[in-house]
Amino acid sequence: MSDLPRPDVAVTLRRATPSDAPALSTLAARLFEQTYEAANRPDDMRDYLAAAFSADAQRNELAHAERVVWIAEDATAAPIGYAALRRGSAASGVGGARPAEIERIYADRAWHGRGVGDTLMRACVEQARAWSCDVIWLGVWERNPRAIAFYGKNGFRVVGQQAFRLGRDVQNDIVMARGLG
Repeated sequence: MSDLPRPDVAVTLRRATPSDAPALSTLAARLFEQTYEAANRPDDMRDYLAAAFSADAQRNELAHAERVVWIAEDATAAPIGYAALRRGSAASGVGGARPAEIERIYADRAWHGRGVGDTLMRACVEQARAWSCDVIWLGVWERNPRAIAFYGKNGFRVVGQQAFRLGRDVQNDIVMARGLG
């Protein structure tokens, strides 16, 4: 079973489908902007949000057979976070023969510290294990210490770095991974 703590509030996860693309587009853009807006130029943020989180982009991602997306909802079914997991890709430094990447994992700032991230992380780890993956990894912006600490608490360790482009700005992501043995 899972080694992650349980949430302190009622959080429900549901697997997103292509029909969720418009709502996921709105949620994903809002949470990304909430997380990174203060540390980035508005034009770079606008360009990235338009490209990465359009309804069409979300629909394409949701239709991909090697990807799973969960939407976290509160007791009123309002979306409060989401996670996207993809199998088969690996960054430099990630070991293992059968990797899974946590492409995105976000919780609304109002829900930080209340178990939403743990619930999403548990879903990602359990799905990666169901896929028989032997390692799970992610990239996290080097200027996001809260996320880095969260991943460390969940067993992830730094294994490398990679570039991430936000609009015209090329940023440095830390690559973190953990085994699933």
